[in-house]
Amino acid sequence: MRVFLVILGALSMLLGFGCAVSGFGTFRVVDSDGYISSGPGELTTTAAAIVAQTSEIEDRSDDPGFREGKVRVRIRAARSDGGEVFIGIASAEAVEAYLRGSPYEVVREIEFDPLAYEGDIVPGGRVPGSPAEAVDWVASASGRGEQELDWQVRSGSHAFVIMNADGSAGVTVEANLAVKLPYVRGFGVALMVAGVLLLTAGLLLIALPLRGRRSPPSAGGEDRQPDVTGT
Repeated sequence: MRVFLVILGALSMLLGFGCAVSGFGTFRVVDSDGYISSGPGELTTTAAAIVAQTSEIEDRSDDPGFREGKVRVRIRAARSDGGEVFIGIASAEAVEAYLRGSPYEVVREIEFDPLAYEGDIVPGGRVPGSPAEAVDWVASASGRGEQELDWQVRSGSHAFVIMNADGSAGVTVEANLAVKLPYVRGFGVALMVAGVLLLTAGLLLIALPLRGRRSPPSAGGEDRQPDVTGT
């Protein structure tokens, strides 16, 4: 029984350590605004736009976090040459109509840290022109220096676009991507608390059987020395 408790205690401590480390790591990656951010990275294409399409987002109005705008996506970007950059998000259909006939690159895969992507270029010969007034953007930002787009996730199919503000081909930007999800920080705290509790329980499970193995004290309460006087 004692061996079983020691093994159980060791497993509890191992699990507790894992929970505590995971919880601390989760808590640390969330910034003060509640976003999980990618490392900064350089995004570049020879086409007129970098386009990242979202999958079809179902209506989640029954989810309080979704309904209250706690699920968000933030993109920050600045042109490497100091020129004006444009960041926008609109319905995928509207973006496709705007860029039809123009060369643009569709993101196929994203790496988060540092931010990088792999994509496929859709060929075209038309210059799309300035994007700012060409599409009914859900959210957009443009100008020199770092620009920020912060979008509250909504149902439907959407597309993010990063372009030169004049629509010219050849886009190179320093960018950062961040996602805000509800309860992530609280989840990290809960994992840390669970880890501490499991570590404590494991210590107790190991310590109690080992303590029970100590020899009981003598009847007088003190160890007696043998009589060696010979009397």
